[in-house]
Amino acid sequence: MRAYNGAPAVTDIVVDGTGLWRVHRTDDIHPPNCFNSTNLAPLIDASAIDMRKERIPKQGRFDPVHDASVCPGGELLGGYLYVGLTVGAVVAEGILRSADIPPSGILSAAALSELSLTRMVLREDVAVAVLDTQAGLVAVNQDASLTACTWRDYGNSRVTCTEILVATTEAQGVRYRCRNGLEERSLLLIERDNAPAIELLETGELGRPGWSRDLVEDSLFDDFGVVLDAPR
Repeated sequence: MRAYNGAPAVTDIVVDGTGLWRVHRTDDIHPPNCFNSTNLAPLIDASAIDMRKERIPKQGRFDPVHDASVCPGGELLGGYLYVGLTVGAVVAEGILRSADIPPSGILSAAALSELSLTRMVLREDVAVAVLDTQAGLVAVNQDASLTACTWRDYGNSRVTCTEILVATTEAQGVRYRCRNGLEERSLLLIERDNAPAIELLETGELGRPGWSRDLVEDSLFDDFGVVLDAPR
């Protein structure tokens, strides 16, 4: 991963009325539009972790870093929320990221059993730093490794993203290409002074028949060529 050059990022506007999606655990006690403000994962360098002796750290690719000694100003970003701009984005990041696809291309329905899909809508214009285009990455001296690195480099990607958001004062998040779905886009949104307004529309469990299961099953096949092993 390349060193951030300190320049403000190229920004774009995610407009009021944009549909947003999340795949999340059905038993999650927090609403799907809740920003994680108090339970931020500690920053961990996982590059040398031995998986035979240690668990993979629970930290996300772009979780803000609130340690002022590492990222001055990072604590001002507040909490965060990951959302997809399409059903395909949350299928990629919320389902396929932790699923092994066999040669048959058939995914076990058990992969959906404890998950739900929530449909939401953005209720204001939001400026985001652009990390899903060549020009956007080059502007901050980055390349695809920022958005496509594995969990071993999440410590670096967290620091870089935090520094970019601190320097890009008008941005209330970043837009990026999903590692597990290169044609899909997701957002990391941050609170700063006020969290973006996101309205919940509906939630459906993926472990049972219904509109949410249908959308996910269609995306698995249409976007990724994967078939679910259970009929609708």
